[in-house]
Amino acid sequence: MESSSQLLLPDRPEGDDDHHADTDDGDNDAADKRGAEAAESYDDVQYLVRRNRAAARKRLLARIKLIHYEIHKPLADAVRDHALFLLPASSILRLRAVSRSWARHVSSPIFAHTQSRSHRSIAGVFFGSSVDASVAYVPFPPAPAHVLPDPTLSFFPVSPIAVCSSSNGLLLCYAPSSGDFFVCNPATAAWAAVPRPPHNPGPEPAAVLIFVPGVYNFRSDYTIVISFRISGASSGIFGFQAFSSSAGGWWTSNEVCAAECLLPDSGIAGGGVAYWRTTMLTVVGYDPAKDSVRMVHWPMNYAVEVRWEIGQMGDGGRLFCTAVTEEVVQVHKLLPKSDQWALVASMDLKKRWNTNSEEEVVEEEAWEVEAGGQLVFKKRPWPMRFQGGELEVLLWVEGRVVGVNLATKRVRVAAAFGWPTWDDVRGAKYVPYISTLAPVPPPAAAALTSS
Repeated sequence: MESSSQLLLPDRPEGDDDHHADTDDGDNDAADKRGAEAAESYDDVQYLVRRNRAAARKRLLARIKLIHYEIHKPLADAVRDHALFLLPASSILRLRAVSRSWARHVSSPIFAHTQSRSHRSIAGVFFGSSVDASVAYVPFPPAPAHVLPDPTLSFFPVSPIAVCSSSNGLLLCYAPSSGDFFVCNPATAAWAAVPRPPHNPGPEPAAVLIFVPGVYNFRSDYTIVISFRISGASSGIFGFQAFSSSAGGWWTSNEVCAAECLLPDSGIAGGGVAYWRTTMLTVVGYDPAKDSVRMVHWPMNYAVEVRWEIGQMGDGGRLFCTAVTEEVVQVHKLLPKSDQWALVASMDLKKRWNTNSEEEVVEEEAWEVEAGGQLVFKKRPWPMRFQGGELEVLLWVEGRVVGVNLATKRVRVAAAFGWPTWDDVRGAKYVPYISTLAPVPPPAAAALTSS
């Protein structure tokens, strides 16, 4: 019996060879398609890489060209582009005569916006008389750098004019005869009328102008805050009304405060808030953006004989207080989100005299700088309102405005003999001023029409 092992395979179906041939051809076509797509994608990637590299080279060449231009730039162009905006407005307006390019550069709205944000030092002080409502401007030296074309503000359509408040180059003025308010830039003599507030502010309005030259505030929009008594002149309850140049209208806040009496000539703007001193030895602040009121005590506790004033300095808009005792001049800073004050500077107050051979007492200069750079006053000064980007406080010493920079110890003096009439309660009528090119935007047309 023949034994053999055989592998039995199923018969291949008819036409199976043709089926596999077709499948192989389809796979090859798909592979070719994928390869073509991959090649095309690779070409696209290479194109994008080449384009990005070309763009990067172009930017690099432009940067190198700009650096080369800056290195070899004429001195006049370098001053125009990198230093001109740091000067006060009066100096800039005079420098328009240098060349046509300088005149075009200065006339640009972008330049005016940049200068109003960059130049923040106090240029001088506006004084007002309570007798005839006259206005005078006292500049710090050098006077040609801070002079104004019309320091008496005679460009207004009405007179007399009283200066109520100042903020970063803009002035808030009031016409007692008509009750109208105006906002102006005395450096350019530009001005705009403001609709009358809904509540009568009285003959001496406690008004504060808030103007923050921010990065995006190209229109130089501002806010005006005016406090008013509620329920009669003898009431110690005060309300607040605010005007916005961007919104074009007034609104009355629901917030009130009990302050006995707000001192109208003490108003100052700081960090978007309007502040006033009160006869209760407190500081009242109203924030129009948050529609909120806060009251803080002054930093000197119960030393009622202290002369004190509030102001704003530095880029952060912080509120400061200058207090003058019989022995020392102190500067305090209101801490953020707190009702506490922190001492930031102190200057001694000493009285000294020189005696000549005839035993006559001859009084020395009102202050001196000691060897260590410490400023010592020999006469008791009066503190003044101040507002600026530098750490500078203002003091009144014998007919002179004295600016003391707390950081550099620099002392500036402006003569203003005969203007203020100081007393223990209200002080003089004056407003510190910063010289800028900030434009004066007109209120919205709807507000002017409705008024």
